[in-house]
Order: sequence, then structure tokens, then C-alpha cells
Amino acid sequence: MPNLVDFESIKNKTVILRLDLNVPIENGKIINDFRLRKSLETIRALRLVGNKLIILSHLGRPEEGTIDESLSLEPIYAYLAKNLDEDIKFEREWLANLRDTIPTITLCENTRFLSGEKSNDEGLSRKISELGDIFVFDAFGVAHRKEASTYGVSNYIDYSAGPLLISEIKNAQKLLKNFSKPLCTIVSGAKISTKLTLLNTFLEKSDHVILGGGILNTFLEAQGYNIGTSLCEPSFLDESKKILNSENCKKIVFPDDVVCAEDGVLENPQTKDISMVKSDDKILDVGVDSISKYTKILRVCQTIFWNGPLGYVEKAPYDKGTSEIAKIIANADCFSAIGGGDTVPVIEKLGLNDQFSFLSTGGGALMKFFEGSNMPILSKLGLDNK
Repeated sequence: MPNLVDFESIKNKTVILRLDLNVPIENGKIINDFRLRKSLETIRALRLVGNKLIILSHLGRPEEGTIDESLSLEPIYAYLAKNLDEDIKFEREWLANLRDTIPTITLCENTRFLSGEKSNDEGLSRKISELGDIFVFDAFGVAHRKEASTYGVSNYIDYSAGPLLISEIKNAQKLLKNFSKPLCTIVSGAKISTKLTLLNTFLEKSDHVILGGGILNTFLEAQGYNIGTSLCEPSFLDESKKILNSENCKKIVFPDDVVCAEDGVLENPQTKDISMVKSDDKILDVGVDSISKYTKILRVCQTIFWNGPLGYVEKAPYDKGTSEIAKIIANADCFSAIGGGDTVPVIEKLGLNDQFSFLSTGGGALMKFFEGSNMPILSKLGLDNK
């Protein structure tokens, strides 16, 4: 039977290293390299003690069993080759070509090009395991996926948790169980349906909860406010009302004013009291009075968890609320954590990433972890939230 191995003991082995190199790429250009930079640390640590590496990752969501050149890992290879002081090879037909001679570092083509990857096919898992001596899982962003390269390999070969994964779990556990109060949670996003469990989890734990995006709009409509043409999820109005009628409602800090695209025109931003929004307005950010209100709360909190930009950050001035709150948190004397997703690029664009305690590489995986969902590879590694 395969055994769980301590990462520090892995030396002079051929390591099958599962990373999360799934980063945004447009026209062959990497838009944000946050996950890649974090993964470089693991690669260097393993190479420092003489290991050969077979690096696996997916990119995007290709149709399984087909090759989609727009989702090739070749741009990732170019990035790694540039940033590692090592010879590195890119292998497209890696299952067939790596059985005899394994270079020092090999980046393998998109795992999701293979039939059986997403279904955790036993045959594929076994074939992958035969390429190395040990499997290191360091891809928190796909820890909730039971696939051949994220879980199945560990059924046939000794396995270990990578340092990035351990750091992610340690910080996530701190937010769940070991946080200092007061705790403020900021939850934003297009749909309340995707974050309802997360919201309820942190409503129980938090002293203050700030909402943004379509989630905020849904709650405003549930309270009877006119939200015009703003993003909203009508099918979850009843769920919102249930929270509004609960004891936890008093923890929610609602905005006093919002920034609207008046008459739905992006070039015509207007700050309005939430009671003054018209039927053809579109709420895209919080206003200056709301920012001031949030600031007073954030400055006294000992722990802040933030998931999701407050406004339409793709276009000024609707990014002001998010930017101002980011600066306040960055300068706060507290444990501050960013829950991956769309918030991390905003923080990096502002040059504030080193002023936050923890930036997660996981988006959906972090949400699943907080929700207590079954995450098979974490259970096997003894790192699950149970």
C-alpha cells in the first residue's frame, strides 16, 4: 500500500508534482502569474535536494480527450523556463515518452487533454504513477477535484503534501478555528447561490459582515429597495429574507450610499443614497459614505477575511470602493486574508500583496474547504476540515 511521506524527507527521487498552474492567458500571454510564482517555491525546494520533477497541471476546461491548442501549457513552459535557473523540457506526449529517460524537470501537457482524467480513471491513474517514485500534491486550487492527476495517482504510489498546500490549509484553519476577534468578513460576487454556505458559515463566526456585488443587490431587493437594473438573483430572495429575519442579520453592515451607472450608462456614474436608486440605474460600487462606514469597522478588527471585489473593478470609477478598502486593510494591524479569485489581481495591481497576511491560490477549493465539503485528497493527506 502507498504511504503518506513527509515532504522534507523527499530527496534524490523522481517526483510526480501536481501543481495548479491554471492561470488566465489571453492571446498566448499570461495575464496574472500569482499561482505560478507561488509554485516556483515548491519546484526550487524539491530540486535543491536532487529530485527530478514531472510537473502536472490542467489549464481551463477543454473537452476531455481532445487537444485544444488555445489551452496548451506551452506559455506556462516559457514562463518556467525563464524563471527557473534550470533546464526544463515541455512534453506533449508525456505518458508515452517519459517511461525511459526523465529529464531534470519536465512540464507535461494539459492533464485534461487525456481521456479519464476528470473521471479519475484507474488505468490512467496507474499509468501516471508508473512515471515516478513519489507523488507530491501541491495544488490547493483543485483539492476538491477527484481526478486522476489530483487523487488517483496516490492509490498506486507513495504520496506527500507540498508546502504551498500545507500553508493554505494552516491559514484556512486559522480563519475557521483560531482567529482573533473581532472578525470582519467581506463576501462579494455575482451570485448568492455560489456563496450561500460560505456566507452562513461566516455569519455565525463573524462580528461584522460586509456584502458586495450581486449578493449585496439581492439583499437590498429583499429589503424592499429599488435596485434598478442591477445584478441580482431573484430566485434567492427568500433565502436572503431568511437571513434578514435571523439573529445574524444585525452583523451585516449595509451601505448608506452606492455608485450607479445612471440610466445604465457606464460613462455616467452617480453616487446615490440607497433609497434614491431609480428603476433604470445600475449599482456598480459602494459610495464614499459607505467606505467611511466600513473603514471605522475594519480599523478595529483583529481578523479580516475578504472574498470578492465590492464593485465593477474592470472600469473606473467603479473600482474605488474595492481599492480604498484594500488600502485600509493593507495598513491595518491584523491578520488579513484574501480568498483567492478576482480579489488577488486587484491587490497585486495596487502593489499591496506583501501587506496582507495571506493570499490564497484557491478559489472554489477554499470555499469548499470552509463549507466542510468532502475533499478526498485532503482526507488522504490528513488535512481535511473535519
